Amino acid sequence: MILVRLYGTCCRTMAPACGSRAILNWMRRSGQRMTIADGPRFRFPRVGRPAGVGSPGSGSSGSHRLLCTKTTIGFRQQMDHTIPPKEFKWTPGNLISENFKLGENGHVCVVLNRQIQVPAHVVKLLWKNAAVRCAVDGGSNHWREFVVEQALTKRSSGNKESAPLEPLDVITGDFDSITEDTVDFFKTTPKIHTPDQDATDFTKAISVLQPVMTQRKVTDVVVFHDTSGRLDQVMANLNTLYKSQKDNCNVFLLSGDSVTWLLRPGKHTIQVPIDLVTSQRWCSLMPVGSTAHNVTTTGLKWNLYHAQMEFGGMVSTSNTYATEFVQVETDANLIWSMGAYGFEEKVRQTAKS
Repeated sequence: MILVRLYGTCCRTMAPACGSRAILNWMRRSGQRMTIADGPRFRFPRVGRPAGVGSPGSGSSGSHRLLCTKTTIGFRQQMDHTIPPKEFKWTPGNLISENFKLGENGHVCVVLNRQIQVPAHVVKLLWKNAAVRCAVDGGSNHWREFVVEQALTKRSSGNKESAPLEPLDVITGDFDSITEDTVDFFKTTPKIHTPDQDATDFTKAISVLQPVMTQRKVTDVVVFHDTSGRLDQVMANLNTLYKSQKDNCNVFLLSGDSVTWLLRPGKHTIQVPIDLVTSQRWCSLMPVGSTAHNVTTTGLKWNLYHAQMEFGGMVSTSNTYATEFVQVETDANLIWSMGAYGFEEKVRQTAKS
């Protein structure tokens, strides 16, 4: 018996074996361990070697061959830039400090079931420039509180010129968190029940919104959430970034002190607001879910060069900027998170008062 083991992303030198092409292809795809009986009935065709080289009767003394899977070949081609990496450009300044609008056709605003920590003026501007506005289950309770608070502030300040907040377009969820008062407050707002318990209300909301986004040619989703409190909910929100990744869907998690989004395999250019560079605000790259085998960065204070990143190994936290433009090239998904200077200052001032 000859024991054969295939590795999905590696090349291994193996003794010659026998069998049909169909069996070999199945073994390539499965990456499983199996035993194959020796005998004249089985012959394995050579892979990556001209016919007759190293084969019985050829006169060659070599009795081993090199087996490379499609995954290995594709990985090598991408890292050698035989296949150019897909390029992405990000301008978070449009989200946190300048235009408060993403994309030519606006963006989607989503309110999750967490207290809104983002400064009120930022929330109002992002809400005003949104093409679609959605609250997710208990997030509608927090949005009702925000709307009432802004109305009271407007009345007490005597600012009659301030325009009212645009109404919600839709509320989604399994509705186990929304209160009766909120249901009555938003009685004219359409509500879409999403009872599936195999996904979070956030994930289901993205699924509901995507057909509308496609119709209106909107690709960006701004999510008001909070990173404090329950770790499981924070991780579930990160999982939604992975589940919703598409060319026509970019999801940004906006909290009181950070902006977070997913960097897919490829080459990313991030234009950092200059005030974040000069104040040396923090940024991080996190390999959540799987190993990133090849990560190279420029523009950071502590750059990576063909680094392998994984939990239990290297991660990049508490980094900062050397220039306004940061480039990240990666062969796997990474979570990019960056501090938003104005938001953090606002939160600190609120806490002191």
